[in-house]
Amino acid sequence: MKKVLGVAAAALIAVLSFASPASAADHTKHMHTGDAFGDVTGWSGEGVFTEEGDRVHICDTDADGRGVIIYVYKGTPEDGYVLYSMHVGGNGNCVTKSAADGGVYNLPESRVGFKFCRYWKEDDRYHAGECKDYDFLNDNS
Repeated sequence: MKKVLGVAAAALIAVLSFASPASAADHTKHMHTGDAFGDVTGWSGEGVFTEEGDRVHICDTDADGRGVIIYVYKGTPEDGYVLYSMHVGGNGNCVTKSAADGGVYNLPESRVGFKFCRYWKEDDRYHAGECKDYDFLNDNS
C-alpha cells in the first residue's frame, strides 16, 4: 500500500509541475492594433494583457508618425463600458498600467475587453482608427 501511495504522490507532483507553466501561459493575452497602411504584417502597436496583476502593456512599434491607444472595458467593447484608456507614441515607446496602480486599473474578475487602435493628432483633435477588438475572461485561475 505504501508503495502505491508513493507512486501516486510522485505522479501527482509530476502532473502539477508540468501543468503550472502551461496554466500561467494561458493567462497572458497578446494583442495588435489595426494594420498600418494596409500591410497585414505591419502592425503599428503591440499589447499584452496579463491576468496576474491585471497588467496592460502597450508599445508603439512603427515609425509611422502615429501612436497607439487602448481602451479597457468592463465587458466587451460591444456591450461594456470604458474603465480607462492609455496611449503612447514614438516607435519603441511603451506604457504599462496594473492593479498595483489602484482604482480603475484593478480590473474586475469578469469579462474584460480591449479596443486597441492607431492614434494621431490632426487639426488639434485626437483621432483613433484602424482598431482591433479583444475580450477575455479575467478569472486569474
